[in-house]
Amino acid sequence: MSFDGFSASADTAIAETVLRVLRAGLAVREALGDPARVVDGETRVEAFPYVRLERHEVRSADALSPPRHEHVLQFVSLSRHSGLSEAKGILGALRAAIEAMDWPAESLLGQRIVTAMVTYSDVMRTRDRRAYRGVLRVKLITEALHAGG
Repeated sequence: MSFDGFSASADTAIAETVLRVLRAGLAVREALGDPARVVDGETRVEAFPYVRLERHEVRSADALSPPRHEHVLQFVSLSRHSGLSEAKGILGALRAAIEAMDWPAESLLGQRIVTAMVTYSDVMRTRDRRAYRGVLRVKLITEALHAGG
């Protein structure tokens, strides 16, 4: 645990939790297959459409006790088959999964998610004009749990 209550591996646990939430969403599975093709930044995906976690930024949210952190996760979707409507549908399914989630109350390596919201989404055609790229940003606020909490 660091001086500010944040463990270096807590961000990984939080990202994995969000990925699990997205993969479990019914609309996400309908849009991206079952199991849903929602992957971290390291996993290679062979089929379209899919969603990849592209960025995960973490910063201190305030100086409260217990400490809070702001996580901004950026997901990118790539769609080739049904055009703009498919790309928008994927982002809508991701948004719905985030907004409907009852976040786990248990500790995520000493953290708990207190707020989750979608802050940005956009769809654009890729440069090669063969696919649509969707971008979805999710902001999470986590709070450090007290020892024994």
